Amino acid sequence: MNVLKFKRGYKDWETTYEVELDFEYTADLEKRITSIIIYRPDIGKKVVIPWRIFELYLNGETESTFADSSGLRIRLIDNELYVTNERDFRVVIHRDQIEAIKRAAKNVVEDVSSSVENILREFSMQGA
Repeated sequence: MNVLKFKRGYKDWETTYEVELDFEYTADLEKRITSIIIYRPDIGKKVVIPWRIFELYLNGETESTFADSSGLRIRLIDNELYVTNERDFRVVIHRDQIEAIKRAAKNVVEDVSSSVENILREFSMQGA
């Protein structure tokens, strides 16, 4: 499990929340992040955001507001990401937190244990 924990009060952060990076293996046995899960333990609620959408905001590739039918909204204001939904969920992801998420995402994609690699390689060879 790849979880980052951000605690309220540290560096003037307003909210305690956790970020989990969900991933899958491609047919080429490479890791690919599929979604990001943001969880607020104080209210017991979470939002799941497709990685391809979230990554646009992480990299500053879009300034438009994202909204979907579930009420999820993502917007970039003054280099901070605001993630909200219609059910009292609100998280401000600060610039330093954005950088931490980017580093974690890079590590997730690059970090494959040799035992997992060997198992996947052996399984794929048996199937061929």
